[in-house]
Amino acid sequence: MKKLYVLALLLVCGLILSSPVKAEEGFSVSSKLPMKVYGFIAAQTMWGDSQVGSFGNNLNMTAPNRVIDETTVGADDAFIGFTMQNTRVGLYLEPYEFDGKSYAIDARLELDFWSTATVSYSVQSPRIRRAYMSLGNDTWNVLFGQEWDLFAPLNPASINVGNVLWNQGNVGFRRPQVRSTYKHGYDKSGVEVAASVNSPNNSMLFNDLGNTTGIPMFQGRLGYWRDWSNGKFQAYVSGMYARHNDAAGGADINNWGSALSLDMPFLKYAKVQAEGFFGYSMNPLLSITAATTKQRTFGGWAAITSPWCDYFETNIGYGGEFVRSADVAAGNLKTNMVGFANMKFKPVTHLMLGVEYNYLRSNYQGNGNSIAHGVLGTAMYVF
Repeated sequence: MKKLYVLALLLVCGLILSSPVKAEEGFSVSSKLPMKVYGFIAAQTMWGDSQVGSFGNNLNMTAPNRVIDETTVGADDAFIGFTMQNTRVGLYLEPYEFDGKSYAIDARLELDFWSTATVSYSVQSPRIRRAYMSLGNDTWNVLFGQEWDLFAPLNPASINVGNVLWNQGNVGFRRPQVRSTYKHGYDKSGVEVAASVNSPNNSMLFNDLGNTTGIPMFQGRLGYWRDWSNGKFQAYVSGMYARHNDAAGGADINNWGSALSLDMPFLKYAKVQAEGFFGYSMNPLLSITAATTKQRTFGGWAAITSPWCDYFETNIGYGGEFVRSADVAAGNLKTNMVGFANMKFKPVTHLMLGVEYNYLRSNYQGNGNSIAHGVLGTAMYVF
C-alpha cells in the first residue's frame, strides 16, 4: 500500500514539474486557454517613533496612513511591526478570441491577505482585490465585476503597497462596477472615453448610508496618451458622483469629485507622476472626509521615479489632503500628509529588496500636528 502512495505522489510531482513555467509571465495553467497564475510574496516590516495606522501590520488599522493624535495616551510611543499581509496571488485569463468573432473575453481573480478581522499575524483571511470578466477588443470593452475605479487611476511607487498614500492625497480604490470603455488610436497617440456604474461604498451592509439611498456611484474618465522617446505620456480627467444619507436624518449628502492625473516620462532617469483632486465628502474614495457630512476637500500627490539601471531604482514623492477647517469638528482630522523616499534593489531576477523613509504629519482640529518618522523594509519575490 505504501508503494502505491509513493507511486501516486511521484506521478503528481511529475505532472506539476512538467507544466510549462515562465516566471516573468506567471505560471501557465492551460495549453488550450491562455490562463496564468501571477503574484508575489511580500515580507514587510515598519518601525516608527510615534503610533501610526499603516501598511496592514495590525497596528491601529482603523486609521490607515495617519499619525494617531499624540494628545491621546501612548500615541507618541515608538513601535515595530511585521507583516505578510500584502502577499498577492492572481489568476488571469488573457483575452481569448472566439472563432469567427470580432471580440475577445478575459477574466481575473486576484487575492491578498490584508485583513483587519484578526490580531494574529499567522491567521489572515484572504481578501478579493480584483474579480471581473470583460468582453471587447482593442477599440471597445465592457467589464463586469470588481476593478479599480475610473476616478484618479494612478498609484505612486511606494514600498507601502498596502496603503499607497491613501488618506494622504491618493484617492480612488477598487469596487464592484459595470464599465464601458472606448479607445481610439492614431499615429503614436490615442484617446480613451470610459464610464461606469459602481457600488456607492465599499461596504456590503444594507444599512450603509450610501447603499440605502438606492443611487449608485457614477464615474467617468477622459484620457489621452502619446508615445514619447522615454515612455508613454498619459493624461486623464476624471469625475465621480454619489449620494449618502445624512447620519442625523437630514437631507441626503451629495458626494462628488474631479481629478487630473498625469504620467510624464520626461527623461530616462526621471518619470514624473502627479495627481490632484477637489470635491465634497469623498470618503467612499478613501478620502479623510466624512461620507455623511458636507466637507470640502482638495489634495494630491507627486512622485519622481528614477530607474538608474536594471537592478536599482529610487522613488521620491509627497502627498497630502486638506479639508476646509470650518467643516471639521474639534478633535477630528483636517489635514494629512506624507513625504517618502525609497530605494529598490533587484539582486537577482524576480527578487526585490527595498527600504523607504516616511515623514508623516497629521493635524487634528484644535489639537495641532502629530508627527511620525517611519522606516519600512520589504523583501518581495515576484512570480
